[in-house]
Amino acid sequence: LSPMDLGDFPAELAPIAASVNRLLDRLRAALEAEREFAANSAHELRTPIAGSIAQMQRLVAELPNGSAKMRARGIEQALSSLGRLVEKVLQLAQAESGVGMADHAIDLVRSVRLEIDDLRKKPQYAGRLHLNVDGCPTLMRKVDVDAFGILLRNLIENALIHGLPTVPTTVSVQTDGTIAIANAGPVVPLPDLEGLTKRFSRGATPAAGSGLGLHIANMVIQRIGGSLELASPARGRNDGFEAIIRIPQ
Repeated sequence: LSPMDLGDFPAELAPIAASVNRLLDRLRAALEAEREFAANSAHELRTPIAGSIAQMQRLVAELPNGSAKMRARGIEQALSSLGRLVEKVLQLAQAESGVGMADHAIDLVRSVRLEIDDLRKKPQYAGRLHLNVDGCPTLMRKVDVDAFGILLRNLIENALIHGLPTVPTTVSVQTDGTIAIANAGPVVPLPDLEGLTKRFSRGATPAAGSGLGLHIANMVIQRIGGSLELASPARGRNDGFEAIIRIPQ
């Protein structure tokens, strides 16, 4: 959407080029307004949704066992799903805004540890994550810390949501800038695998999800200047799914 240089056109074509530039300006403004609306809306919805979930959890705890308690649990689950979707919309707006590279280097191993420690605090993920950083105590890259956090969380959450809960999801960091997230579970067919980074693509899975996680991760890794590879079965296995990101120096 970059404007055209009017000096490159003959005089008789300059008015047409100027009109195209004005159209591009309006299109850029419309896209930016759309991103800002999505980001602002998602941000404003986070607090009331969190409050509603807390109130519903309290109601579930107070209700006696029976149909009313079951309905309250259903509402709580629906609110939690809505909260996750709002978070993904906010992350999508951040990814589309161009977050990625930074002027100073950060330690990716430290960021991976912090992200995993945070996810381990969630009851549904307790005991389900294994970190392998053998031989790679640090990994310095010029990457925006927030962008890397969005990238990593989406890939790990995707692996946890769709992986078998009885087999830990493994996150491995290598000295060449390769980070791999692998789970155990059914093999994803190649036709489905190729389309998983498209927006709202979920593949043939009964697991809950927004269909935005891999799309967001793919956008962020492109901004960072790295690459994302999806493999199923996971490398060295006959089942599972693996996301491999490579971040060059």
